Amino acid sequence: MSRPLIGVPGMWSSSIHGLRFDGVAVAAQVLRSIDRAGGEPVIMFPGSAGAAGNTAALLARFDGVVLPGGADVDPALYGAEPDEHYWPADYDGQDAFETGVLAGCLEAGIPLLAICRGLQLLNVSRGGTLIQHLEPGPVRHKDAVHPVAVAKGSLLAETLGTAEACVSSYHHQAVGVLGAGLQVAATAADGVVEAVEVPGAPLLAVQWHPEDTAATNPTDHALFAWVVEAACRRRDGERAAGTELADAR
Repeated sequence: MSRPLIGVPGMWSSSIHGLRFDGVAVAAQVLRSIDRAGGEPVIMFPGSAGAAGNTAALLARFDGVVLPGGADVDPALYGAEPDEHYWPADYDGQDAFETGVLAGCLEAGIPLLAICRGLQLLNVSRGGTLIQHLEPGPVRHKDAVHPVAVAKGSLLAETLGTAEACVSSYHHQAVGVLGAGLQVAATAADGVVEAVEVPGAPLLAVQWHPEDTAATNPTDHALFAWVVEAACRRRDGERAAGTELADAR
């Protein structure tokens, strides 16, 4: 059986080492983590004409999606002005492209793992807000490792198989007002939302970076294994349905 194709939106960057001009990048650790879990990672171009015209058609070729971390979400999307810590994406269309991917995955039931910025964009796309900058406090969220408490009965708890996980954290923003239809699946000791879910949807969104330690941390690897396995089930289910339809004809 072929490896499931896992789409990964690239971040359009104005400068990439080794290139004369701009380029599109995805953290190698994200791609390695998908590969290690048995998926075939494929970078999605954020300037794709297909995405602009029909996101559903763009996503139809993929069995699952991983939405990785990156630059800050534009505060205008949640009715705020940027503060002095704002770190914008180089490409003006980055937020719109990834928002379309999020919506397309939810509409089509495509398994989705959203990481850091991905969680924040999901929250904003559903009418939520962000805390633009976390002040120093009891939990260090940037360049740090800390525990998170996982909500009992959540898809995240089922996936990780634990009520507490130690996570690699690299973010300066966080969920403010929770978006419509989202449920909190994990929190840090200071109350910062660390994971959210959409009940009944094949979606996991985490604030931390599981790719950092997925090679050695079973709970982080489990997130990538979940999206790859869910992608396989969806693909195989669609193939079986297609075969039954062909037989009926």
